Amino acid sequence: MDIDTSRLSSRTGRRFWRAVEAHDGNLDAAIEAEFAAAFEGLSDRGRRELLKVMGASLALLGVAGCSQQGDVRAMPYVTAPEFETADNPKHYATAVIMAGWAQPVIGVTHVGRPTKLEGNPKHPASGGATDAFTQAALLGLYDPNRAQGPKFEGRPAAWAAFDDAMVENAARLNARQGEGFRLLTGASTSPTLARQLNDLMQRWPKARWHLFEPFDDGLRLEAARLAFGKPLDRRLHVDQAEVIVSLDDDLLGPGPQQTLNARQWSTRRRAFQTGQGQARLFVAEPTPSLTGAVAGDRLIAAHGRIPALAQALSSALGDSATMPTLSALEQQWLERAARAMKAVQGRALVTVGAQHAPEVQALAVALNARIGALGRTIAFAEPAALSPPDGAQSLATLVRDLQGGAVDTLVILDANPVFTAPADLGFARAMERARVRVYAGLHDDETAALCHWRAPIQHCLESWTDARAVDGTVSLVQPLVRPFYDVRSAHAVLEAVQGRLGASDHDLVTQTWRGAWGGAFDETWRTSLLDGFIANSAPAEAAVSAARVAAAFASEAPGLEVLFRPDPSLWDGRFANNAWLQELPKPLNKVTWDNVIAVSPAFAEANHIGSGIDSGDIVRVEAGGRSVEGPVWVTPGQARDSITVFLGYGRRLPGQLGDGHGFDGYPLRTSVSPFAVGGARLTRVDGKRLLACTQDHTALQGFDFVRTVSPDAARRERSGPSSASREPSLYPDWRASSPSWGMSVDTDVCIGCNACVTACDAENNIPMVGKDQVAKGRAMHWLRIDHYFEGPADDPKLFFQPVPCMHCEKAPCEMGCPVGATVHSPDGLNLQVYNRCIGTRTCSSFCPYKVRRFNWFDFTGKDPPELQAARNPNVTVRSRGVMEKCTYCIQRISDARIAAELEGRPIADGEIKTACQQACPTKAIVFGDVINPESEVSRRKRSARDYTLLEEVNTRPRTTYLARIDDGEEGEGA
Repeated sequence: MDIDTSRLSSRTGRRFWRAVEAHDGNLDAAIEAEFAAAFEGLSDRGRRELLKVMGASLALLGVAGCSQQGDVRAMPYVTAPEFETADNPKHYATAVIMAGWAQPVIGVTHVGRPTKLEGNPKHPASGGATDAFTQAALLGLYDPNRAQGPKFEGRPAAWAAFDDAMVENAARLNARQGEGFRLLTGASTSPTLARQLNDLMQRWPKARWHLFEPFDDGLRLEAARLAFGKPLDRRLHVDQAEVIVSLDDDLLGPGPQQTLNARQWSTRRRAFQTGQGQARLFVAEPTPSLTGAVAGDRLIAAHGRIPALAQALSSALGDSATMPTLSALEQQWLERAARAMKAVQGRALVTVGAQHAPEVQALAVALNARIGALGRTIAFAEPAALSPPDGAQSLATLVRDLQGGAVDTLVILDANPVFTAPADLGFARAMERARVRVYAGLHDDETAALCHWRAPIQHCLESWTDARAVDGTVSLVQPLVRPFYDVRSAHAVLEAVQGRLGASDHDLVTQTWRGAWGGAFDETWRTSLLDGFIANSAPAEAAVSAARVAAAFASEAPGLEVLFRPDPSLWDGRFANNAWLQELPKPLNKVTWDNVIAVSPAFAEANHIGSGIDSGDIVRVEAGGRSVEGPVWVTPGQARDSITVFLGYGRRLPGQLGDGHGFDGYPLRTSVSPFAVGGARLTRVDGKRLLACTQDHTALQGFDFVRTVSPDAARRERSGPSSASREPSLYPDWRASSPSWGMSVDTDVCIGCNACVTACDAENNIPMVGKDQVAKGRAMHWLRIDHYFEGPADDPKLFFQPVPCMHCEKAPCEMGCPVGATVHSPDGLNLQVYNRCIGTRTCSSFCPYKVRRFNWFDFTGKDPPELQAARNPNVTVRSRGVMEKCTYCIQRISDARIAAELEGRPIADGEIKTACQQACPTKAIVFGDVINPESEVSRRKRSARDYTLLEEVNTRPRTTYLARIDDGEEGEGA
């Protein structure tokens, strides 16, 4: 019988691709590599890698109690009381710290062990959402690579010995009013730390405090000083901006502000979907970002062209400054952006990336003032982060003092400058001049190795502290569990180095707020602990006048420029020991366990590096007399004369999970040019690195998997039945009854941030398998974010599409399983019965969406009993040889069903949130009863944007998608 294949071709004629080799038509090698590798055995290196990963992601060690006990006044129990079961979790409002900023969470504990972090729905900065870093913070708590006790000169020591040494040293400093004492910290917003620093400076007036954070807002504060005469924090009201012009500012990208900005942006975008104003996003950038990926109008512009674009935009909007010379593409983009801004009468926003010169950022502030954006789409407030007296030159000042012999005692608190400091400062050599060196941090890292005393500090989930969120609101951080190891809080260590012993972290934090609240302390403290934050504690927005006019500045970077960016998974390297983040495919290139040097396809071809099939070739990047070597990655959408080096890898952590992965790009960074350097040179050297990239795993090429519609079409409801039910089937229909579960994913607001993927890992006990196994196509993630390109490789459009199990009504896996291990539930779920599965992988071969994962190895069989408390007890821990997949978080469905039955009521719409849905900062994912016509998921599925992935195969999936809205130049779509 002849089979008509015409229906399987692209329905719109549009062609999407996922890798440069696919764009070039060379798929054979990629396909052969994917499937042939599945039959290969583990190498010796792979076995070692696997043991490390098991130690960090699955062997979440339930370490025996240590000598230092936690404060029990707010901590969950460690020994379960009578009648307490794992099905009765406790919840605590707290926060985790990211680069000094509080990320508010609700900590979930089962029988005294933290098992999941959710966003705090009451907190104004998060609204219940999280990002990938916040979700993965749980694994950091259980990290067996953490420093587990104090050390002196590399040998284990007792806290008593540390205390004695600090008391003796403090006595010497007392006599000199602290002369020779230097404290270096990472970024912090803690009011308690601020109080301690103030006390320290009053006690030792000749002491000095320094601060260094590899990626901070120091240049933003300087820009505000140029504009307003004093440093101020920038606060964006993205939800009020109908037009955003982003000049190399990754508003939606990874970092402490991602959750807030993404939530606000999606709020404006969803209003636009219903016809309430616009939601235009213009982006000019040298390297693809999450913000650029979802922009309706993206311009590829080198880092050195951003000042010219800022000046040109200012001139186009009425400034008397001379219009700089622009290319034809730049001029067209500029005219569209200026026209859109003029049309919205002050509901626009111009932003410039924090990595650009303060003068350029100040020009954007002046421009916002001119268009009436101040107080509407952008505001300013007193700085929330602590700022040292030396400002941006703080680290350089410390190095000069060290080199000059002025430093007797150096205490480094929660910072790793030996690894992250600019290379030209020579910090590692300079710090050895200090007579007493004390390091306090989570890990025995590169800086700890050069210190006499190593004082391990507590993880924020086992400590009392406080910190401000990015909106300025103070979060109270309370512990979820007693400390696993022999560790102290950072606050207690800071007291000890001053010779003051005995105060607990709880006492130090409450001391701060007793002084602030006086007689209202008890009531306010309890309320704030329950809420997780102190109400109305954010600094008020400042009443600022029109910004001053910024001076003219040079705008060209000579020749080839090198850009430095934090890694989207490891940030500045602080998460190197976190297997969830190491194995998390990076949003835009899907590389795991490595960093890369991004170059454009045109640059690669012109310099004989090759096309995309040569990604992984080792290249040398030279700039300013320094060089690094690493694997190249040909990146569609990259500026031709821009090279991007992602930092955070190349850690030197012997015996730890993060040791040796990737290359160290920090040696190229200088204190003068920490974010970009011109006059670079790139050459190819011998060698090639195997990169474990998931971009071609389960690749679906050539079809219209992602779809776009015009804004007008987006606002209509579907006039007929769902497309998923149009074609007849040989199989009988399931009898539908309420509840019947389904999901809708809005690709118009998905930013590909990976929060959902990490949340799924944490919720469902998903094992990490290591670089070698990922390279063989054996990654175990139940949810993947497919990344598609459309158009030419040098300037494509970018798309994201989350793909969990589709939970098909006509599921091929159910028809093909020889042992009935995959079955259909009465409420519409496609389930996997693990103890029936014999590992034939038939279901995987039958699945057109390739969302089923085969567990090749027994990752959990040898775990000790203590590990059971560290995982989600409501999810089965799978053994070797079974298929795994998304279950729509059936454990959450069961909890809600039991609670509703006990209360004699139906399950309310929105009562059940899957882990991916709950984490998503843009609310792209909605789950609910598709039989109930009033449920949110049903309303979404009535939209004209609703479509089914691979509708041609007629599997009738319960998961459907909302097409992306293509808002063209005047709001019209393609």
